[in-house]
Amino acid sequence: MGIKDYFKFNRKERNGILLLSFILMVTIIYYNSMHRFQEETITDFTEFESFKPEAQKIEEIKKDTFFVFNPNKINDDQWRLLGLSEKQISTFRNYQERGVTFYNEKDLLKCYAISEEFIDRFSGYIIFPKKEDKGKSIKEKKTIKKKIQIIEINNADSLELILIKGIGPFYAKQIIKYRNKLGGFISYDQFSEVWGLEKLDLHNFRKQTILDTTTIVKININNCTSEQLWNHPYVNYKIANAIVNYRGQHGEYKNIKDIQEIVLIDSQLFRKIASYLRTSD
Repeated sequence: MGIKDYFKFNRKERNGILLLSFILMVTIIYYNSMHRFQEETITDFTEFESFKPEAQKIEEIKKDTFFVFNPNKINDDQWRLLGLSEKQISTFRNYQERGVTFYNEKDLLKCYAISEEFIDRFSGYIIFPKKEDKGKSIKEKKTIKKKIQIIEINNADSLELILIKGIGPFYAKQIIKYRNKLGGFISYDQFSEVWGLEKLDLHNFRKQTILDTTTIVKININNCTSEQLWNHPYVNYKIANAIVNYRGQHGEYKNIKDIQEIVLIDSQLFRKIASYLRTSD
């Protein structure tokens, strides 16, 4: 078989070659002309902006950005926004580490990182903390320390009593409990009768307190019961009954001193209880 025999096609084969050639030609024409009919797509890269490093974002902000600031508190990025170089920021931080607080523009100029040009440019935007008067502060502290709050014992509640040096919540409760039984304190010597306060430093205690004896609660011996009397710390059962019985036998007491006629009541006891008794309302 010769080479020419390979190029001989029957009618069916020729039709197939023609069809394939036509399809190939149409395909080439389509791909060469399709870009003319498509709209150009623009890719939006704004989504990727959020992934930029923070330092890069700051560099993109205009150098003439103005904002109100306290030089004692702003961070390095904010200093960069104000135009300071890395060297200037480092110098500023080293100066600040000495414990310096900037109260005015003169204080800022003492730091070599800040120039007069910088102050002139941002003078309307710099805020400074108020400088405390240390001398006055110390004086006020001394005054407060010397000043002692005076507590009136017969009307004070537990919260007021614990303000007294040496008196805690427990002793405050004990003082109020015994005060209620007595009807009020008439003498500082009575505090030794309070359970737990036998060794109370009366000297310091008196410096911090006062006694208002006008508020003492008194028992009317002309209409009281023996039970009311013996509830008082200074009156026992026998004395309470003796006072009531004497009243029944001799009539109402005209004067507190009349109870001294009772054998059981000596002068010492009378001095203790007389301030807590009365003969009329």
